[in-house]
Amino acid sequence: MPKLSRLFAISLLPALLTAAPSLAAEGGGGCPWMQEISVDLGGKTLTFGQDALKGSGEPANIDGYQLYPMLDQLKLRIVSPRGREWEVALTSLKAGKRCSAFYAGKPFLVSEDQHIYGGTVVTR
Repeated sequence: MPKLSRLFAISLLPALLTAAPSLAAEGGGGCPWMQEISVDLGGKTLTFGQDALKGSGEPANIDGYQLYPMLDQLKLRIVSPRGREWEVALTSLKAGKRCSAFYAGKPFLVSEDQHIYGGTVVTR
């Protein structure tokens, strides 16, 4: 049996050597979940990258929509230019130390349009 395992290892060597450069080009294997996120907000599809969820303290602005990631609660709050608010549940996906991303669920409307008249917020 030891000869068979050596032969098997030798036969796999060329495949491993050809795969190594492609893995290195992707940054150590890459992260298969680092894809853009698309969210349908009442007929408007908002597409953004994973970097919008990294939470630098400031909300990300995508096409006039404000994205407020609340990663400790695994939620994303999205505010439209007209004041409508949606919440999206997030799922954290991790593999190893360097591969982490988020999957966004279906958004649900939290509040309707809001207008400010003389300092008073009116919700319809």
